[in-house]
Amino acid sequence: MPSGCADHGFLSLVWSGAVGELEAGPAKTRAGILMATAAPARYCGRCGAPLAPGAPLAPGATYCGRCGTPAPQRAYTYAPPPPYPTPPQYKLAPAMIAGGLVLILIVTAVVVGAFAAAQFAAGTHVPCTVNCSPKFVTPLPEEASFRSTAYKFQVNYSSDWTVRDHDAYGVTLGTKLGSVVVTGSNGGRPDKVLESAVSNLPSTKWQDVSLVTSLKGAHLGDQDGVGAIYSASLVGSTQTATKVRFAVIAASRGGVTVVVFAVDPADAKNSPNGIPEGQAFDYLCTEFIWG
Repeated sequence: MPSGCADHGFLSLVWSGAVGELEAGPAKTRAGILMATAAPARYCGRCGAPLAPGAPLAPGATYCGRCGTPAPQRAYTYAPPPPYPTPPQYKLAPAMIAGGLVLILIVTAVVVGAFAAAQFAAGTHVPCTVNCSPKFVTPLPEEASFRSTAYKFQVNYSSDWTVRDHDAYGVTLGTKLGSVVVTGSNGGRPDKVLESAVSNLPSTKWQDVSLVTSLKGAHLGDQDGVGAIYSASLVGSTQTATKVRFAVIAASRGGVTVVVFAVDPADAKNSPNGIPEGQAFDYLCTEFIWG
């Protein structure tokens, strides 16, 4: 073979091989790049941890970095989960919030007003049963008065009562059921004056006199005194005896002692201390005015 031909043949082989490598190289490179980019992510078949892409998977040579399980030649592939859409957030306008609050206030006011109007129209009142305020004696609708010219004290009584007798020292009043006598005197201890008033009752008219109870808190006006309740049989003009209860109250101020003697037909079942007009008698003692 001529030298030129030999060189030409060798060079042609070398050139063709180089050209073949150049032609094949880029193709192989492009294929490798395509395979690298297109290779799906691989995961451990036991725990699901991702395996490094492109790592050799010779048997017994590659292990999962999380659980240590040998990775198989063919790893499992999973499609990535789709992104979870974020729920939209709604915001109320300040004007809507303010309008809602105003509506709530209006409804509350209407309900409270309706309840108050119903209570007022019905006129209902729940009676007190626990921790109640003290009860006050209801004043008499009208009152009259007597004033002692000797001792200057004043007795206020119901206008329904009548004056049976009076002088400078006291007055005798006729009530609806019984009577009241108010008498003043000079000096004397209230307890002794009370005992004297009871012991001096004429036995022909006042029979079977016996003490029922002492009155705690007895008073005349703003002056404390002593008092007691008695039972007796009162003989009338027809010589008929009537069961009665009477109260005697005595108090002293400024050298003057006043005694109140009040009597009613006995009613032990329905009246406190057996005296039906006990409230009216107590009102007389409360409204008493010292001179």
